[in-house]
Amino acid sequence: MILSLSSYFCIFLCLAERIKFCMIKTAIFLGGGASAAEGAPVQNLLFKKYFKSLRAESNYSDCKRVSELSSYFKEMFFIDVLHDDLDAIQFPTFEEAIGLLDLAVRKRQSFMDFDLENLAQSCNRIGFIRQYLVLLMAEVLEDKTSVVKGLHRTLVESLSSNGLLTDMVFLSTNYDILIDQALASRDDIALDYGVDFTNYASPAYSPDNNKLIVQLYKVHGSLNWFYCPTCSSLRLIKCQQGVFNWLTDPAQVRCRRCQSMETPVIVPPTFFKDMSNSFLTMVWHKTETTLRDIGHLIFCGYSFPDADMHVKYLLKRIQTNRAGRLKITVINNYPGRKAARRLEEEERYKRFLGTHVHFAKKTFEEFCRQPETFI
Repeated sequence: MILSLSSYFCIFLCLAERIKFCMIKTAIFLGGGASAAEGAPVQNLLFKKYFKSLRAESNYSDCKRVSELSSYFKEMFFIDVLHDDLDAIQFPTFEEAIGLLDLAVRKRQSFMDFDLENLAQSCNRIGFIRQYLVLLMAEVLEDKTSVVKGLHRTLVESLSSNGLLTDMVFLSTNYDILIDQALASRDDIALDYGVDFTNYASPAYSPDNNKLIVQLYKVHGSLNWFYCPTCSSLRLIKCQQGVFNWLTDPAQVRCRRCQSMETPVIVPPTFFKDMSNSFLTMVWHKTETTLRDIGHLIFCGYSFPDADMHVKYLLKRIQTNRAGRLKITVINNYPGRKAARRLEEEERYKRFLGTHVHFAKKTFEEFCRQPETFI
């Protein structure tokens, strides 16, 4: 069959567009809404779900932890988690509850009845409560994400089948490991977290020619990253269940080299983020240098909160330190969403990133099934 000149020209344009498309790197930014679509609780429902479950099962086996958390919420937020009507309570978010403690530690200050390290018998109550809050979050996430819809895996499979994983970067503010597991489930992928672990070297420095290196940067830390403050080393645990070993089997969360207790790397998005952990600083640096090369940034389930100024600073740097304009798409629709909240969110994005931001009125699930239509 002989094609006309115009047909050849159309084919040429399509090929040229496809080549251009393949050369542009895309970053997918996963916020809390992406995990919520899988069944994980959003931040403002985290505590309500935990204490409801606790009361429903009358599970007070860990009396010390329940007592301390109960006291913290009663004294700091005037909430009686064991007796008040939980449905009528407006709980603080996880970031607000843990952020107060982190700021107190950073400023070397205390709250009444909640001290830092001293010679008192109940010293460092702030430190213990912080650990209890992390355990609480891990317990809720483990329960709610143990059986999921598989949207993150659907996303990875869809990207792979369309040949889009090669030029894809993942950025996450979530502590859970839904996207980690989705990527690691494929034998042809090597995950690059932007940092080396004692038991998992970055594939960027020891590449396997048979595997595709996919970058995943978790800028707020992760429930499966364990840090040894003695050796200044980082260890990767294959599942977030490892956090519970703090209570059930402490030997499992001891440094393999010095036997010191390790702690999960969890940094809430406060205005005054503690970036003293060198590994997290490295992740932020790698994130910025990598995002400079992308042409399209897709936000999924991220509400662009005011408190996350460090992420905003990072975004503004990669948006302005480039020759061309960065394409930005926002996907954060969900069933039952009120128009007023959607408009408030759009205003936050436009106010900071400009009016050219595209808001796709689609859900994260729709994006996962057909990402090629958005990229």
